[in-house]
Amino acid sequence: MRGLWAIAAPALLCAAQVSSGEAALRRQAAEHPESFAANRHLAEYYIRHKQISAALPWLEKAGRINPADYDNGYDLALARLETNNIDGARKLLQEMLSHQDRSEVHNLLGEVEEAAGKVDEAEKQYETAARQDPSEKNLFDLGTDLLHHRAYPPALTVFRFAAGKYPRAARLQVGLGVALYSSGQYAEAVETLCRAVDLDPGDTKALDFLGGMYDVSPELAREVTKRLAHFAELYPNNASANYYYALSLRKRNLTPGLDDSERMVESLLKKAVALRPGFADAHFQLGLLYSDNRQTAKAVREFEETIRLRPDLKAAHYRLAQLYSEQGKDELSRKEFQAFRSLREDRDSMR
Repeated sequence: MRGLWAIAAPALLCAAQVSSGEAALRRQAAEHPESFAANRHLAEYYIRHKQISAALPWLEKAGRINPADYDNGYDLALARLETNNIDGARKLLQEMLSHQDRSEVHNLLGEVEEAAGKVDEAEKQYETAARQDPSEKNLFDLGTDLLHHRAYPPALTVFRFAAGKYPRAARLQVGLGVALYSSGQYAEAVETLCRAVDLDPGDTKALDFLGGMYDVSPELAREVTKRLAHFAELYPNNASANYYYALSLRKRNLTPGLDDSERMVESLLKKAVALRPGFADAHFQLGLLYSDNRQTAKAVREFEETIRLRPDLKAAHYRLAQLYSEQGKDELSRKEFQAFRSLREDRDSMR
C-alpha cells in the first residue's frame, strides 16, 4: 500500500511532525479551509491513529481541492474501501487509471472487486498488477486470490515463480506450500513449509499448515512429526511449534495411558499455553488428554478455559457436558448440551 497507509510523502511527514496534535491540525484546517495541505495533514493524523472514518471527510475535501494528487487519491480510495463504500472506491480508482496506469492501483482495484464479490474482475486486476510489476506483494496477492477461489494449477504456477524470484520471502513459501498441498504434491509441500518456518519462525501460518498434515499418509506423518520435533527444539519459545509437535505425537500414540509419550505431550501443551495464555486449541487438547486418562477434574478445568477463550467451539461444550454429567452436575451438563445444540443449529442454518 502507498500513501498514508505506508510511508507518507516526506513533505507531509515533516509537516505532521511540526504540528502539535489533533487540536492544532483541526485549527489549521478551520483557518485554511481551502488549503489542500491543511486538510491532508489532518487526514494523515487520523489515519496514523487508525481512525479511518474520522480521516475520510478530510481526504474527501483534500480530493475536491486537488483531485490530481495521486497519493491523496489512493488513500481516499482505500479509506472508501475500508468504510465499505465499494462503488465510490471503484469509481475513484477507475478515474485514476484513466490518468495513470499504475500496478498498485490495479492491485487495490482487485481488493475492491473481491470485496464486491466480483471474482473474475478481481483476478483480472490482480493479474494486471502482477504483470506490470511482479513485486512480492503483487505476486502474493494474485496467488492468494487464486488459492482462495480454488484455482490451484494457476496458483501453483504463480507461487513457483514468486518463490523463485523472492526466495527469502516467507509468505511466498507458505503460499507455495499450500498450493503444492492443494495440488496433491504433499512431500514437496512439507519441504516448502519447513523452509517457510526457517525463514520466519515467528509467523505461525507455516506451522499451522504443516501441523495439519498428519493424516495425508503414514509416511508423511512420520516426516511431519520429525520436522515438528526439530522446530520445537530450534524454537522452544514458539507456542505453535510446541503445540503442533504435541499434536503429532498424540495422533501417533492413540492408546490412552500416561506413558513417556503422553507425558511429553502434556509437557508440550502446558508449555504452549504458558507461552500463549489465550491459546484455546492447546487448552482443548489438554482437556482431551486428561479426559482420555480419566483425570476428570483437570479435564474440566481445561474445557472450561477453552470455552472462556472460544465460546463458539462446539466440541468443548459437548465434552464438558459429558464430564459434568459424570460428576453428577446435571444442571451444568444440561447448560453445556444446550450450548452445543445451539451452536450446531446455527451452523446448520447457515448452510
